[in-house]
Amino acid sequence: MASTLTPTSFKINIKEEQVVRNNIVTYEVSHTIENVTNVDHRILTCPNTTSIDLFNINGVNPGAGTFPSSSLQYARITNLDDTYSVAIIMSGSQGNFTQELPPYDTIFIASSNITGSNFDGSFGDDLEKIQAYAISSSVDVEYTIVNA
Repeated sequence: MASTLTPTSFKINIKEEQVVRNNIVTYEVSHTIENVTNVDHRILTCPNTTSIDLFNINGVNPGAGTFPSSSLQYARITNLDDTYSVAIIMSGSQGNFTQELPPYDTIFIASSNITGSNFDGSFGDDLEKIQAYAISSSVDVEYTIVNA
């Protein structure tokens, strides 16, 4: 059976606004990703002092929570909690790095290419897995991942 779904586009709009002494500075950027074949959007509760997998991008074929790393075009991870931070762990075959995500903040990922050491002009690794770790209390985490 041939698929009846055709690839679509996914539009990203980011707007920043700064107000200083009644002066408003606005910056807006839009980006469209063409030929999108998969979009996954979820809200998960990460239990206190527990690490959970948000998504795996080391698969050969798409599946439940699994996507081919070469197809990653965009990911957004947002901490929906109003009080507690969450740690976001990004892992590749050569190691991982962890970043705190304070309440209501967001991390954007635009590519699966990473390096865990000093940048030498090339990326030696691909993202394989993204996890969330609730540091002090259970938190709700939202993500959107786009593949093309």
